[in-house]
Amino acid sequence: MSKAFIDIFMICEYLGVCGGCVENTLEDKIALVAKSIGFESYEVFSSPKDAFRSRCELGIYHKDNGFFYTMRKGREFVCIKNCPNLVFNIQEFLKVLYPILHQQNFTSFIARLFALEVLSTRQNEILVTFIYHKKLEESWLVLATKLKQILEEKLSMQIALVGRSRGIKQVVDRDYVIERLEIANRSYFYRYNEGGFTQPNPSINVKMIEWVLGKIQEDSLDLLEMYCGCGNFTLPLAQKFRKILATETSKTSIQAAKLAASKNKISNIEFIRLSGEECIEALTHQRKFRRLECINLEEYAFKAVLIDPPRSGVGEKICQFLQRFEQIFYISCNPFTLLKDLEILRQTHHIIALAFFDQFPHTQHLESAVLLKSKNY
Repeated sequence: MSKAFIDIFMICEYLGVCGGCVENTLEDKIALVAKSIGFESYEVFSSPKDAFRSRCELGIYHKDNGFFYTMRKGREFVCIKNCPNLVFNIQEFLKVLYPILHQQNFTSFIARLFALEVLSTRQNEILVTFIYHKKLEESWLVLATKLKQILEEKLSMQIALVGRSRGIKQVVDRDYVIERLEIANRSYFYRYNEGGFTQPNPSINVKMIEWVLGKIQEDSLDLLEMYCGCGNFTLPLAQKFRKILATETSKTSIQAAKLAASKNKISNIEFIRLSGEECIEALTHQRKFRRLECINLEEYAFKAVLIDPPRSGVGEKICQFLQRFEQIFYISCNPFTLLKDLEILRQTHHIIALAFFDQFPHTQHLESAVLLKSKNY
């Protein structure tokens, strides 16, 4: 094991035990991907070495009338007390929560508790989802309300609690948090809904958005964004384009994006629930959608497209559709599917810029951003 890797994790007693971290350097990850892409000039953005992760999911292991937080390593569950990768307010939250839930009056609350999902903001807000293998009754809401009061008094944080079991969702106060990010010297508010996707590393997320902002041409006119999520890239990019059409399959994310646009007083974005294939059908006039009745697609003059797809990439059909745009911004969390999609995109486009972002330190995962420009321009 390299000395650099040991220095980073001397504070973690679970290194090599819980399965969460691997011996891997950012340089090693980049070298492999950069060589495969075959583009020698690239930028690198590193992450803080610890306290970088703003969301987590922990399993719950029950034993002797109590429980332990767990990480999954293959088919095994490893009990842990803390994870130094988590932002400090999540670490403190988990530390305070543990003894409270072991008190006698919370025995029924932890019964059949299966997992915790925790999401934090830079404004010291915490959203926690308790996931159960039992039907939640009204009594859960009573105990959860009491728990929220105790936690907020002890931690001086705003805390939202959600309970989930099969087909049931109960909410104390609210099921979202509001994040504020400083991006290119401007503040943007985001709404992170429970169950919606958010970027796990806030500092790297800001760097990714700023990188894209810095690469946009002044005459880009209108933008199509596919897989827009809760508006992570969309909101800051609105200042660079006349209009943006942003698509996403998740109703939860579309709702959050619309509310965030309103809070930020941004009016030149249309957020529409469309899958990748539906987006192609709409823009190539193969199919009409009621969701688009109030939108005149003929008014858009798209020169650029931005995609931030899931780990599976987008595949041949969508890549062929993307080839009609002058500029393509491709944000990828999976170098292997990125390479497959680039094989198609590079038939019609040149790579203009490439960057690597250490979104997932101490893992084999690597976030990449590629800007491609049509060979016809």
